Amino acid sequence: MRLPCPDPNNPHAHHRTDLYGAFAFGCVILTCFMQFVVTNRIYGSVPQVTLTFVLGALYAALGIFNDAIALRYGMQWRDRVFALMAAIVTTLLFVSPLRGFFAIIALPLLSQAIFDYSTRRALAIGLYLYGVTIGVVGYYYGLRAVPEALVSYLAAFAFTTAFTVITKQALNARDREQQLRAELETANEKLRVYAAQAEELATTRERNRLAREIHDGVGHYLTVVKTQLDVASAVCATNPAQAKANVEKAAKLTAEALDDVRRSVGTLRADATRPPLPDALRQLAAHGEPVPAVAIEGAPRPLPPAVEHALYRAAQEGLTNIRKHARATSALVRLDFRDAQRVHLELSDNGVGRAAATAGGFGLTGIRERVELLGGSVSAANRLEGGFALRVEVPA
Repeated sequence: MRLPCPDPNNPHAHHRTDLYGAFAFGCVILTCFMQFVVTNRIYGSVPQVTLTFVLGALYAALGIFNDAIALRYGMQWRDRVFALMAAIVTTLLFVSPLRGFFAIIALPLLSQAIFDYSTRRALAIGLYLYGVTIGVVGYYYGLRAVPEALVSYLAAFAFTTAFTVITKQALNARDREQQLRAELETANEKLRVYAAQAEELATTRERNRLAREIHDGVGHYLTVVKTQLDVASAVCATNPAQAKANVEKAAKLTAEALDDVRRSVGTLRADATRPPLPDALRQLAAHGEPVPAVAIEGAPRPLPPAVEHALYRAAQEGLTNIRKHARATSALVRLDFRDAQRVHLELSDNGVGRAAATAGGFGLTGIRERVELLGGSVSAANRLEGGFALRVEVPA
């Protein structure tokens, strides 16, 4: 029996398979030559017996070290060694003084052919070895011995073929299992890397979300509070009542800012306490100067919480920029429901525009990120008639 040339990428399996194959091959050859020890008389000359032992030793050495030769010098040497072994077996069958059982010396070569070559080529080699074995019987014992030899040797060749095919299939299944395990381990390692990357990405997204929430929410309120306190500081000496009103409004806005922070940190879900978007925009517009006009076009309809939240934050950021940078005297917030597939929000003013006011920055970037996650778009540009316009549209 001869085991296949194993996978060089698996050195442990390679070592074990080499040992098993060498052991099986050597046992078959040793069994054949044991007849020289147990028989009472050997028919044959000294040169004939000597040649048999020399060829047998060479055949055994080639069979045992064939895999090592192929791995060291290349697979082309495998075919050369196999051809030499076939020639040696043919010679041994004819020159050996032993007959009958000695013919099993051809069986390891049949096993090797099944392992190393295609089915068609292995079948041709098997028929050749079978034919040589029967030919030796006919040559030495005459044609009358051929029918019995056909049956007896056919059983030996058939058993060797079946056993080798089953062994080959089992070894191939084992190799396939090892390959699948290696691929599974590689896939698991990639999955662990992807999971770590996904966790890092989720953390980064959450940080960006919190940054947007703080900027859009707290930043807006702090801007308005600062404006109210600046006005109170300016008029406190001449108009204490007005200063007190401004301070009270700043305090109220501070309380609203705290509520907004609690909502932002506590949950991503829609705030059930917030009024519908049109009313929320009107309340937002009333918190500072200039107080923009709020126009609602079309019939308001319920919006998904994420869409409503994104539009509210966009309006909040836009109004903060108008009050902080634009130096405008009037502004407009327009919410348009007329498109059945999308909602449009526009904030415009008559201020200095982009040249003097910063329309970009983190606030606009945060708006764009938030809206694009929903499949919407954001545009911001100076108006031809003067001032600046922020336009947001979101599928809804």
